[in-house]
Amino acid sequence: MKKLLKAALVGTMSTGLLLGVGVPAQASQSYGFNTATTYGQYNNDGQAHTKGTITYHGKYAFTYNVGVRDLCGPDGRGDGYGAYVQIMIRHMDGTSKAGNVAHDNNGCGTTFRWFKEYNKFGKKIRWVQIRVYEYDADTGHVKDSSTTRRIDNPYTG
Repeated sequence: MKKLLKAALVGTMSTGLLLGVGVPAQASQSYGFNTATTYGQYNNDGQAHTKGTITYHGKYAFTYNVGVRDLCGPDGRGDGYGAYVQIMIRHMDGTSKAGNVAHDNNGCGTTFRWFKEYNKFGKKIRWVQIRVYEYDADTGHVKDSSTTRRIDNPYTG
């Protein structure tokens, strides 16, 4: 009876492995960020702030969840322009890609506007970096900006 039970157990386990049942999927890895421009770099009346997460889903894919807000200066005046977030991606082959992914251009305030998107590429991702910037009406569209550290993909080493 013991041998029969053992054989049934081994057979069930083998079938599960062949069918992919019971094998955990690759776990995702999330990394947080939080960065803001400073008041006064170009002596303007506003600040841009971003926070959120980058979640890697393997060598080729990640999801960004980005919150951005356009803040008024200490005097309560705005600069008339918005806060924007750009994601910069570096692939293992050395090529790069960048694009704007979030914005808050409906006046300054204290709440974040949130943007979330899954991204998959045909190339392995080495790292992602987040840049927040604001346009300044007083200086003719010169922007204050702040960039996060590089968020390395743990699946590509």
